[in-house]
Amino acid sequence: MEQILSVDNKLIHFKLNEGANCWQTRTSINNVDLEIEIDFQFHKEKEVNWDRFRGFYAFVNKEERLKKLIDDSQNLVNELGKAFYRESANEVLDYKMEFANSIFYNGKTDGAFIKDGYSYSLIFNYFAKRDNGTYGDEYGLYLVDIENHFIVGTRRYQC
Repeated sequence: MEQILSVDNKLIHFKLNEGANCWQTRTSINNVDLEIEIDFQFHKEKEVNWDRFRGFYAFVNKEERLKKLIDDSQNLVNELGKAFYRESANEVLDYKMEFANSIFYNGKTDGAFIKDGYSYSLIFNYFAKRDNGTYGDEYGLYLVDIENHFIVGTRRYQC
């Protein structure tokens, strides 16, 4: 199944991945190549409101908002990586968190502060140098949760 959207004079082709229960697409926002997933494990509504998604896309595509959010998220997600691996700090010589060029679009916000906004998560990957080479966290996603343009938290999600 496919859903084709016209947003900001651009066609976005979403494909339904039934095995993963999510819609997926590749696109670019502010010259950042991205994969956007609408994963029903995270999505706040039973069905996708495609008009709301169009609004979300236009929202993050303004004023280099996405690039700013990625930059602003970097320090926060670095601290998450440090906290998660604190007990093996002697093994981890050097680590970095990299934006994975992926976003989970979660739908409409449901908070008291922002009632009719957009909820989404930026996805980061963890990489570290160890004595035996480079290590990536194969079982975890590091998410920075955002409501409109407010960063509201960060977490590690076990895959």
